[in-house]
Amino acid sequence: MMEPTDRDLQHEVNALDELRREVAALPDPVPSEEADARFAALLADHEKLDRPAPQTLYLRAAAPYLALAASLLLVFALGWNYARQDTDELERQLAATRTLMLELMQDRSSLTRMRAATVSLELETADPAVIANLGHLLRTDASTNVRLAALDALRRFATEPLARREMLQAMSESPPPAVRVQLLETLVGLNEKRVLPYLEEMITNDTLPQRLRDAAELGTFKLI
Repeated sequence: MMEPTDRDLQHEVNALDELRREVAALPDPVPSEEADARFAALLADHEKLDRPAPQTLYLRAAAPYLALAASLLLVFALGWNYARQDTDELERQLAATRTLMLELMQDRSSLTRMRAATVSLELETADPAVIANLGHLLRTDASTNVRLAALDALRRFATEPLARREMLQAMSESPPPAVRVQLLETLVGLNEKRVLPYLEEMITNDTLPQRLRDAAELGTFKLI
């Protein structure tokens, strides 16, 4: 195959220049009104296909909030179910403890009655019936050890007003000296100022042992 000469190349260049001049001389094409209408209709159809319906737009915008609401409802439902199960279990535990305490409190053995006080140590919270049972043991039992066991159990529920009331009531009924000392120290440690009248009475009671009167005087000093 023969290589093109310079003359051949120059001829092609001249032809291309002539074609470019002819194209440049042509007028710019102007679309007709019919072509504009067809093009506008085509764009409108395309937008309809891409644009979601109003309901779709609303659902898309609300989707994150709907998902959050559904999650919160699920968490609430699960939490309520677990809380209900925990409440039911606590009620069963309290009922069983009350029944067992009443049975043990009626036993002749002081060791068994002590067990009536200590069964409440297995509870995280106490209801009025359990606290009242402990108060009854603290105020009335013939055994000092049983009373002390009841006081020890009541200390766990010292934040309950009923438990403090039971301890104050026991203090007012002149319990045995060993129990009175423990009651004094407990109520003073709780900063329970309602015990002050009982302490003043103990201080002025010459029939009480001196160590008990000294303890009452010290407790009064701490509270005032």
